[in-house]
Amino acid sequence: MQTGPAGFMRQFRRYPAVEFGRYRRFVVADHHVGWVTPDFARELATFPEVFRLDDQSVLLHDHFDSVEARSRAVADVLASLRGRNLVLGWRDELYPVNRRFDEAPLLLMERAATPLFGLLSYGVNVNGLVRDGADWKVWVARRSATKHVDPGMLDIIVGGGLPYGISVHDNLLKECAEEAGIPPEVARHASPVGLVTMVIPAAEGLRIGLQFNFDLELPADFTPRNTDGEVAEFQLWSLDELERSLRETDDFMFDVALVNLDLLIRLGRIGPDDADYLDIIPNLRPAIPFVRS
Repeated sequence: MQTGPAGFMRQFRRYPAVEFGRYRRFVVADHHVGWVTPDFARELATFPEVFRLDDQSVLLHDHFDSVEARSRAVADVLASLRGRNLVLGWRDELYPVNRRFDEAPLLLMERAATPLFGLLSYGVNVNGLVRDGADWKVWVARRSATKHVDPGMLDIIVGGGLPYGISVHDNLLKECAEEAGIPPEVARHASPVGLVTMVIPAAEGLRIGLQFNFDLELPADFTPRNTDGEVAEFQLWSLDELERSLRETDDFMFDVALVNLDLLIRLGRIGPDDADYLDIIPNLRPAIPFVRS
């Protein structure tokens, strides 16, 4: 899909800037952990035994004073909203609600609901690289048409959310096996290379993400094989093809476009002489927009 002028910055123009003044803060135990749209705030107001609203915020009642109590109360609300088709794409995966990866969760919440509350979610991405002489090729996936999020769009070889209760390393091994048939003895050689963050509006609310990126060199004779039905096909691209797609199209999922731009910078394909270089760098890692309290 091609819209607008060519150039890497097109990727960051796919979504309008978030106007946080339009949202209410979601507050748990005096910590600002998310953003709620006015429409969803009105839905939450119908559960006054769980949430209370003031002029700026939706607050979880303080009498829920443990992770377990908060999680149960919110789970009951989400079950009711799901029955009214207000929580779509249910995953049966719990995500931690906090403001930093190294913080203990304040509660655990169903993954599908996290954009409704504008929560910070975590993920793992793996760049599948194959040597091509002095250069590299990269595996590209096309998402299944049945995916709830971004069906049919281009994706990375391995990428997945990070549920509560599993380490980054173990989640990486699991996702490699499920999404691309990469055996653990190969996947464990993936190297951490940094992270990207994103803050974008979505139909159901806000998507706020922090994703840990890894590079994995794969054997030339390895062909990815999807085992969980989430990938329609894999293609092995040259870096020229990847660069051209990012300059000219919006075919990649937004977060994966960020990962690919980060990859091209690290491999020296985008540098200071590129007109977009100084703008790309800060846009790969925007600040997580929580008010410290």
